[in-house]
Amino acid sequence: MLSNKWSIIKSFGYKNGMLVALALLTGLCYNILTIMIPISIGKFYELSFGFSSHRLAAFKFIPFMDAPDFRSFLIFFFSLVLLRLLFEYLNRYGIALVGERFSKTLREQLFKNQLQISMGVYDSKGIGKYLLRYSGDLKSIQNYMKNGLIRFAQDIVLLCIVVLAIGYFDMYLGLMIAGCILVSSALLWILNRTLYKASLDRRNSRSGMLSFVNTRLRGIIALKAFNKYQPEEKRYQKRSDDLYDIGKRYAKIVALLQAIIPAITYGMLGIIMFYVFSSARGIHDSLGGSSLLVLILLIISILPVLRRSLRVSIIWKLGDISFSKLIDIFNLPKENQLPFENIILNKEEIVFKDVNFEYPNAAKTVFKDLDLSIATNRTTLIQGMSGSGKSTFVRLLLKLISPSKGDISFGHHQSSELSEKTIRKNISIVSKDFPLYGRDVYEAVVYNRKDQNKEKAEFLLQHLQQYEDKQNQLQLESKIGDLGCNLTSGQQKILMYCRALLTKKPILILEEPLKELNIKTQQLLLQLLRSIQNQKTLILLDDHKVKGFDIDKVHYL
Repeated sequence: MLSNKWSIIKSFGYKNGMLVALALLTGLCYNILTIMIPISIGKFYELSFGFSSHRLAAFKFIPFMDAPDFRSFLIFFFSLVLLRLLFEYLNRYGIALVGERFSKTLREQLFKNQLQISMGVYDSKGIGKYLLRYSGDLKSIQNYMKNGLIRFAQDIVLLCIVVLAIGYFDMYLGLMIAGCILVSSALLWILNRTLYKASLDRRNSRSGMLSFVNTRLRGIIALKAFNKYQPEEKRYQKRSDDLYDIGKRYAKIVALLQAIIPAITYGMLGIIMFYVFSSARGIHDSLGGSSLLVLILLIISILPVLRRSLRVSIIWKLGDISFSKLIDIFNLPKENQLPFENIILNKEEIVFKDVNFEYPNAAKTVFKDLDLSIATNRTTLIQGMSGSGKSTFVRLLLKLISPSKGDISFGHHQSSELSEKTIRKNISIVSKDFPLYGRDVYEAVVYNRKDQNKEKAEFLLQHLQQYEDKQNQLQLESKIGDLGCNLTSGQQKILMYCRALLTKKPILILEEPLKELNIKTQQLLLQLLRSIQNQKTLILLDDHKVKGFDIDKVHYL
């Protein structure tokens, strides 16, 4: 169970330990080489002007650092540059790879969790609000891992090494720089606390707008038909104004933070320059020429690192917000918490006993003390007018929702004791409430693209289309559009039959089984369904009696 940010990071680090270790190791080598370059320039100063420094002598243990001549020094210096180039490349690539793999892991885990979220959550909250998790939030979390953890850890190590190196050359200067860093970090931590709420409000507002646009565009045909342009534009403008106000507040805080960070670093540089100047004038113990040059170069080299380190709190705040939203999704109620059992559920009758159900905030109860039974390998008609509860009955049977009272059983198996996957492994359905999806016909009607499935799908598709207009007949590679929007209602119905029959599940639910099909296709389907009536449990849903079927029992809702 990924219950918090650190458990997610720990789980990723455990599975990808080698990659993370390599990123950190190359970063350490890159940092060491970064420090060695200004120190080596101090050696150049000695060679050029004939000075020597007892402080630089301490670094003679480094191979070729004690170069006897300028040519040897140049070989050593360019070797450092090339090695730094190599390790910087490996480090940057390694960090990017860690970020991409971390994002990939979370993206796949997020989608897996969203597929398992209970339908009650989607019914109450909608779907569009979760879309932002795949873009803005995953980007913030990836940035948190790359720059907020790995690169920040490397920067802290580099700063510590540089401060120690500066302290070696001048203890007071090293303490001064360490103190400036700590004071600056504390100041920025206080300022960043004000950023959190503005960031959270901004994310929530953006998420709400994305959900709003998603629902309006998916219902665009109704919006156009009822000329609801102006009302929806006004609603959107209100949301846009709110987001603009939140954005201004957020931008004000971020601008202040981004402006104050360079001011802090340049102010620190001014203090350091004053100290170095005073030292050179003899107010303090004088530094040698080469030592002074090394100090200046070391200080210059850490300024961008220091600035990046001071900005990391913004990355942390944004990452924390995104982590919390992601974890909220991980912790939503999910299906299939019970173990899957590979059992056949049509050996005994299906029974609804004293079943009650009502939707949250609904004006009326859908079912109250519903009792009915469905015999195995028989044809049962569930008849009722629109709004009587036929769709709710199907959702209860499939365990998409659960009754507030009563029991549903498949023989001696209680629905409440079976996983959703176990139940749905036995039930297939033809209904407009369960749309087609996929890029083409083949994706819409099969579970996988094995060759044997393709042959069966092609045969069944052609068989069911034999009385359709030749120009409108579909092929397996035909594009269906978003949720089948490119298809006529008749084509959709035929593909839904293909999808249901190819699964070979023992229980088959058919909503308005013959509607939207031409007469000859209806007769063809009736002949096909009658041939399997004694092998499957057929459940028909309609608002009137369905002709052509040998119906064994009728239940009225």
